[in-house]
Amino acid sequence: MLGKRTRHFTFGDIKHPSRTKAIDNHILMKIDKLVNWHPIEKILETLYPSGTGRPSFPVLTMFKIMLLQQWYNLSDPEMEFALADRIVFQRFLGVSVTDPVPDETTICRFRNRMKEKNLSEKLLELINDQLEAKGYMVKGVTLIDASLVKSKTRPPRKNAHSENNKTQDKDASWTVRNGNPHFGYKMHIAVDNNGLIRKNRITPAHVHDSCVFDEILPSDTTAVFADKGYANRSRKKVLRNLGIYVGILDKAYRNTPLSSKQVKQNKRKSRIRKAVERVFAHLKKWYGYIGVRYVGIRTNQNHLHLLGIAYNLKRVARMVPITG
Repeated sequence: MLGKRTRHFTFGDIKHPSRTKAIDNHILMKIDKLVNWHPIEKILETLYPSGTGRPSFPVLTMFKIMLLQQWYNLSDPEMEFALADRIVFQRFLGVSVTDPVPDETTICRFRNRMKEKNLSEKLLELINDQLEAKGYMVKGVTLIDASLVKSKTRPPRKNAHSENNKTQDKDASWTVRNGNPHFGYKMHIAVDNNGLIRKNRITPAHVHDSCVFDEILPSDTTAVFADKGYANRSRKKVLRNLGIYVGILDKAYRNTPLSSKQVKQNKRKSRIRKAVERVFAHLKKWYGYIGVRYVGIRTNQNHLHLLGIAYNLKRVARMVPITG
C-alpha cells in the first residue's frame, strides 16, 4: 500500500447519533459504497513504480480528493482548507480528524502526475464498466454534442507582438458562434441514453464539432443521435453500413430544402438528442465549467476526464438509493 492510512479513529470522530445519521446518508457516502475502489487503487499505484519516490498519502485518497474538487468546484488552496474543516470529506477519504491532510502543492503534484501518465481516461472507462455492470449505464444508444468553454487566460490582443502574448494559452483558439467571437476550447462528449458520459475530448475552439465524432463514438453503439452540425452524407452511409441507426438531424443544402418528412423526423430525433444538452447545462451551472481551469490541452483533458467521472458517479448516486 502506498502511503499510510490511519484506521483508528479518536473520540473526536464519534458524533451524536443524529449527526452520524446525516453523514451516513450524505451523497459522498452513497458514492463511496457505489464504487469498488480496489481496481482503481491498483491502477493509481502505477503512478509510482518501484524506484521512484513514494507519495506522502495513499493514492486512492489523492484520487478521491480530485473528485471532491470537481463536485464542489474547489481550487487547490480551497481544497486544502476544506479537507481540514469538513468532517464528511474526511469520512469519504477514510481519514480521522487527527490525520494530516495534503496541502495544495501535494494536490497539484498528484494531478500533474496523473496527466503525465495519461491515467484519467482509463479510470473513466473502468468506472463506467462498473456502472454498466450494475445496470446504471445503458450502452447502445449514444448522444453526441459539443460546447464552447472559455480559456483560463485573457484572449490575445489583435496585432500584439509575440513578446506581449507569452502568458497566453497557446492551445486555445478563436472561433465565432452565433456571430459572437469566442477564445478558448470546445468540449465534445458522448453520453448514453441515461445521460451518463461515456467519452469526452477537449479541443481548441476552432475545431469543428464533426472532426471529433469518430473519436468519441463508442464502438458498441447501435444508434447515434446528434445535431445538424454532424450531418454528412458519407458519414451516414458508413454508419448505416455498420448497422447503426442514424439519428443525426438532416440539414438543408443550397437549392435543396428539407422535405416535410425530414422536418418531422428532425423533431422526433431532437426530442432524444436534446438530453445531451442537459449534461452541458449541469456541468456549467453546478460544476462551474463555463471555462477551463488550467492552461494547455493536456492538463485540461485530464481535468475533463475527472469531471466526467465525478459527474457520472454523482448522477448515479442520485438516481438510485445506495444501501448497505
